[in-house]
Amino acid sequence: MALFKGSYYEGLKPFDPPEDGSAPFRGLRPRPIAAPEPILEHTVAVGDRLDALGQHYYASPRDWRRIADSNPQEIFPEDLVYAPEPPPPGEVQREAVGEVVLIPRQREVR
Repeated sequence: MALFKGSYYEGLKPFDPPEDGSAPFRGLRPRPIAAPEPILEHTVAVGDRLDALGQHYYASPRDWRRIADSNPQEIFPEDLVYAPEPPPPGEVQREAVGEVVLIPRQREVR
């Protein structure tokens, strides 16, 4: 599996082939996630997006991943700001308004 140089997922190992000789799963093993020290609780509001939260708390929209990593209870990061269950047919995806998202400490600049 080819990834761009500098990718967030660069360096992850592929799954091992099964012992029965069948084709291996073509994905990558999950990234190890350290236990960050959250210092803030953000209550999801209407219109919140992960990239906007990254910009707000870290001055970089790409740092949304730090927020996702600090909330491992959700498999899909989007579930932090959107209701995880799909909306009924014909309705727009509902936001997870009122849910709490943990925000980790800002990295120290060296």
